[in-house]
Amino acid sequence: MSVLAMLAPGLYVALLAVVLAATLRRWFDPIPGRCWLAWAAALAVLFGAVLFAGRVLLPLGYLTEVPPYRLMWEGAGPPPGNLLQSDLILQITPWLARVRALFAAGEWPIWNHLVGAGEPLLGNPQSQALQPLVWLVLPFPVPAEVGMLAALRVLLPLVFMYLLLRRRGLGETAALWASLAFGLSGFLQLSLGWPLAGSATFLPLLLYGLVLVAQRGARRDAALLAAAVAAALLVGHPETGLHVALLGALFALSLLRACPAGARRRVLRDWLAAGAIGGALAAPVLLPAAAFIPQTARVAILRWRHAEIERADPLAGWRTPAERAASARALVARLVPNAAPNAYGNNRFGSYWGNRNINEDAAGFAGTAALLACLVACARGPRRAARRLAGGAGGAAAGEAGAAGPWADGETGVPGGWRFPEERIVLAVALACLVVLARPPGLIQLLEALPVVRQSLSFHSRVSLLLDFCIAYAAGCTWERWRRGRLPRLPVVAAAAALALLLVWAYQAHPNPRDPGALAGLRHGTLALQLAVLAAAAAGLLVRRRGVRQGGEGSGGMGAATGATEWSGETVRGWQVWAGAALVAGELLAIHAPANPPVLSALYYPRMRPIAFIAERLDPWHRMAGVGPALRANIPSIYGLADPRSSNPIKPAAYLEAIGRIDAFPWRATDGFVSVEDPLYGLLGVRWVMVESKFRLPWPLRPAFRNAEAWVYERPGALARLFLPAASARCGQAVWSPCTAGIADFSAAAAVRGGPPSWAASHPGASSLDLIALRPAEIRAHARLAEPRLLASSIYQDGSWKLLAGGRPHPTSLANGPFVAAWLAAGETTLDLLYRPAELVAGLLSAALALAAAAALWVPPPSHRRGAAGE
Repeated sequence: MSVLAMLAPGLYVALLAVVLAATLRRWFDPIPGRCWLAWAAALAVLFGAVLFAGRVLLPLGYLTEVPPYRLMWEGAGPPPGNLLQSDLILQITPWLARVRALFAAGEWPIWNHLVGAGEPLLGNPQSQALQPLVWLVLPFPVPAEVGMLAALRVLLPLVFMYLLLRRRGLGETAALWASLAFGLSGFLQLSLGWPLAGSATFLPLLLYGLVLVAQRGARRDAALLAAAVAAALLVGHPETGLHVALLGALFALSLLRACPAGARRRVLRDWLAAGAIGGALAAPVLLPAAAFIPQTARVAILRWRHAEIERADPLAGWRTPAERAASARALVARLVPNAAPNAYGNNRFGSYWGNRNINEDAAGFAGTAALLACLVACARGPRRAARRLAGGAGGAAAGEAGAAGPWADGETGVPGGWRFPEERIVLAVALACLVVLARPPGLIQLLEALPVVRQSLSFHSRVSLLLDFCIAYAAGCTWERWRRGRLPRLPVVAAAAALALLLVWAYQAHPNPRDPGALAGLRHGTLALQLAVLAAAAAGLLVRRRGVRQGGEGSGGMGAATGATEWSGETVRGWQVWAGAALVAGELLAIHAPANPPVLSALYYPRMRPIAFIAERLDPWHRMAGVGPALRANIPSIYGLADPRSSNPIKPAAYLEAIGRIDAFPWRATDGFVSVEDPLYGLLGVRWVMVESKFRLPWPLRPAFRNAEAWVYERPGALARLFLPAASARCGQAVWSPCTAGIADFSAAAAVRGGPPSWAASHPGASSLDLIALRPAEIRAHARLAEPRLLASSIYQDGSWKLLAGGRPHPTSLANGPFVAAWLAAGETTLDLLYRPAELVAGLLSAALALAAAAALWVPPPSHRRGAAGE
């Protein structure tokens, strides 16, 4: 790799940051260069090797755990990367690769024909096909793309958390520290490679847009809010999207309440217009997803779980003393890692004895300094400081008109109140998040009773996103009170003492019950780090301040007499600002940065010899499969190889039922195929089978390639994706598996829905089917039929596959499972099987209308464009 190729990702991200800074300064709110410098330092620690040294931000060491990659890593230590992140290897990266390949080929990424029997790609929201950040990095190859995407996912919340807090009346120091607390918090850092991290990315942007529309109401503000709504909806994770929407609604109610009575109708109208346009812009993904998700395994599992919970005893696990003790321990294990992330070990480095895994359990950790400041914010302040900040809706607009600049008048010397805008809301939401994470008795039944909220497989454990945001926001309010000299000492002392006791108890009272010395160095080291940060943070808050010095925005420079830095109108010593930023960011980087280690690019899905052997021989009409641990599902799609297995939490439930007898894990996210002699492999077109080295398969499979990496067998009788069975029988069962269980050869017999009860071709050999072309969402064939015949396939029908016979629409049915089939008349005809989801058409129409509405509402007429910047 050349030096330019290694530097290009970092230079591109830097260019995007410069464009963002210029855009904000020109049309929104400027950000001082020192803030960009602080954020750049944090990004350099996290992603420097990825952006400037050619490394890859993926847990590629996971590949060395499965054939044919095992011989790639023979070192004494563990394989490189965070092996807890196997989803990034099996699901997220293969989907990104397919989206990129289809865009590069000039096609819409609507169908993934390389996994399972085919699956919707645009209808799978986690594929992020139209996610704006993914589009920004599309010019780069996938190994670079994932690191750049991660950097942007962290940069945006840093920037917009800062801007949000500045708009709510906080000074630069507090806003900077709080932005670091949120941008480097556990939820974002521990789920950085997953689409759900995008919810944390766009949450501050969405709230900032709400505030701008309420305070200023310019065209550009409403456009920004619409873009934020669309981006949040395109993240691809409905559960965290719901959390973002709930917090946004609370903020909107607070802003609306603070608006002057005469302005409320205008604000509400602008919000609704921006929300409607943003939702319509996301419709090309939302509508196909809404049509496909009800067909998936996730929905089937949810239905089963709903039924189980309805039958369960609400107090199960809490009735006897022994049950209460065990349930209380589990409750504590769900909460403690949010304050002491390594108290139960860390399965990134060794054993973990907490609730689930470190990535989920410690996602609510926003740093010891922020947690201390949040606890201080919970205390009541002196009554004499009861005057509230004039930073509500309209406050910033008034500030803009004065000489103090575009911020709420917290920078104009107005005495601050005890509570900042929305401070009580974030404290209440933080408490609610802790209750949800704890799951006390009766909570699950309550969640199940709510219509939309009940659609969560994790019982909303991802509210850690809101917990991190609320802790950072409340911490920023405390730091701002300290800056203004209005922070009493007693709450600081009490909160620091309580938090110190909590940390010591968390680490000392929860060793591994089987091995008390497990990860002792990591646990004790983390405790020492947190106590040191706590002591430094408490000492800093106890320093008396003289209050805010009045002055203009951005009057930087060094005070010659005092040695103090003018930090946006406040007299703050420069070393204090940078020490606080280093304290907040340093701890979070030390704890969270190891969760995403960069690895060598040579490990990115190398083309091993068994894979190359199959790729040279597999035609597009057939598939290959890995059996047992070999070449896990979805990995073959990286090489352009079709595989009937899938790794997808929302894969089609009907397909899982139809192939259940050859899938050892049909209701898990990742399939595991067995029983390679089963005729279903022939139906699915499996011509080549890969197994681990020295694993023997039964006749009639024949070994075709053997080496120490893996063995490859050829499987006879593989059918093409379209074929003409010689006979059929009607399947009257509700499910397919009983109807296909007795079929030994699917080229000779088929089970069908509809049609005659029993049918057989008079002259099977007199008809032929010539396969012409196969594209992801389009298949062409030529049929010469001596008599009416059944056309069968191994292509999953989700309702959007359309058949044209001789250019005219032809009805379809199902055969052998949820696979496209059709009864064809005798004669010669051209067949075109097209994937054309009507929901995509409706979504594109909605997006086009939204763009037209946005242009009409927010693009000023030519005569007014010169003055548009002054709105």
